[in-house]
Amino acid sequence: MKINANVILFCSLAVSFLSATAEPVSLFDGKTLEGWNGNYRYFRIEDGAIVGGMLHKRIPRNEFLTPEKEYSNFELRLKFKLVGPNVNAGIQFRSRRIPEHHEMIGYQADLGQRFWGSLYDESRRRKILAQANMDELSKVLDKDGWNDYVISCEGKRIQLWINGYQTLDYTEPDDAIEQTGLIGLQIHSGTAGEAWYKDITIEELPESRAALQPGVRGVATRAPATMKIDGDLSEFKDAFGAPLEYFHPQLKERAAQFFYMWDEEAFYAGLRTLDSKPANHAPDDRLWEGDGVEWYFDTRRGEDFRNREWGKGSVHCYWVGLNGDTVKPRFCLRPGYLDAIPKEGVEVGARRTDVGMEVEFKLPWSNFPGFTARLNEVIALDSELCYSDGEERVDRSFTFGSPLSVQQPASLGKVQLVDDFLPEYWKACGPILAPIRCDTAWTQTTLPRVTAYMAIPPNHSEVIGRVLFRVVDPYGSMLGDYIGTIETFEAAGNFQRVMAEWPSDHATPGAQSLLGIIYDKEGNELARVVPRMVSVGMRQGY
Repeated sequence: MKINANVILFCSLAVSFLSATAEPVSLFDGKTLEGWNGNYRYFRIEDGAIVGGMLHKRIPRNEFLTPEKEYSNFELRLKFKLVGPNVNAGIQFRSRRIPEHHEMIGYQADLGQRFWGSLYDESRRRKILAQANMDELSKVLDKDGWNDYVISCEGKRIQLWINGYQTLDYTEPDDAIEQTGLIGLQIHSGTAGEAWYKDITIEELPESRAALQPGVRGVATRAPATMKIDGDLSEFKDAFGAPLEYFHPQLKERAAQFFYMWDEEAFYAGLRTLDSKPANHAPDDRLWEGDGVEWYFDTRRGEDFRNREWGKGSVHCYWVGLNGDTVKPRFCLRPGYLDAIPKEGVEVGARRTDVGMEVEFKLPWSNFPGFTARLNEVIALDSELCYSDGEERVDRSFTFGSPLSVQQPASLGKVQLVDDFLPEYWKACGPILAPIRCDTAWTQTTLPRVTAYMAIPPNHSEVIGRVLFRVVDPYGSMLGDYIGTIETFEAAGNFQRVMAEWPSDHATPGAQSLLGIIYDKEGNELARVVPRMVSVGMRQGY
């Protein structure tokens, strides 16, 4: 059997993952079928394995052997082999038995013929939901011997591996599909043959520890029960926090922090700014003309989610904490989208601070009747911060996307609803938590040097041990590593960034690039970040 890099990578990840969790539980003792239900005419124990089917007799119908307990989030591991020509089998999960019937309904990790490692929806949609790449899988698959199968279910995300090769990574798009149920070992009807299963273990994963879904770039953490919209951001102290404009030349007039939280009632956002003269002199229906937040939000499901057009279930709106230079929370919808939501229960709270403003925003889910807020659901959003310096708007910055967020929901960032921010989220969320930038100062007293900056997220700074800036050439070769130094440029709100310098010889335009690497206090890598590329310009006066 051949071994490729995917196998080595998966094994190393599995070891580190299991060491931090509870021991897996065995579902089969290798001796009896105690705790398993099914038609024992077609299942037996042989050589410490469960054997489905027989070599001397065709199987008249699909048969399933199931343990009694149901599972939702878990990692199932087992060994399997198929014996006989054209044998087909599979492993049911998140499934149910059909009453008064031999069949099961639910997901199946397929085995045999051309469906090894694919995901089939047994007796429900009756189709392949995700197809494995057989050309790649064949490099590690032993069709005549024992193989390892790993099935991981976390929220709506399903991942399958055979012999360390990941055959698929599937996210269920249909909210109506049940995400809990039985495990089942199948032998398929048809030709005479056998499916052997052994070393069957399962590790249940806490619901709150479910992995982020593919493409997610940020999270909203669960709001406390004491949530109050009054402009005091103390409830956001543990929320996911995104720094913004930490590299602006007018740093203490532009830097800001966004925070995101949720509960079953509403989505909550917080904003903290540095601004010595906040003001918004715009009328109530044109709030974008002064200091404030331009907010983009999409809760639609299915094919409408993050498509090119705004519509029901998505909203483009504005919330500010000022009327002129007086604290007065205000909210409006973008003209042309005034019927996008009924504005039920929308709240804005604000207060002045010694260094700027703090503003809170509550957007109840009742404004989106097609959406139900649940743990690990994914929505899309972007937060645009607008500064006016007391006059017309002069600066606009986007947290997740680019100026294209103004035009298309497709540019919005995917955000998952979670209980808490976990260390494993850093890898996916690093570019939002800790954006980086590289500059050269206009005036220098030495030979030219380059300065790199990384923003430090205010609520997650305590886990950071060090930051390394790595200069690489277009082929990935390292040209230099530079350790960053953390500076606090405003103590109120914990505004921090990391800086490092090096000779401009390692900054040849078009010949080098920059990588920021974040480590925790134990020296473990948390995330890697590269500078953002934004190629969409704002229309003049828009």
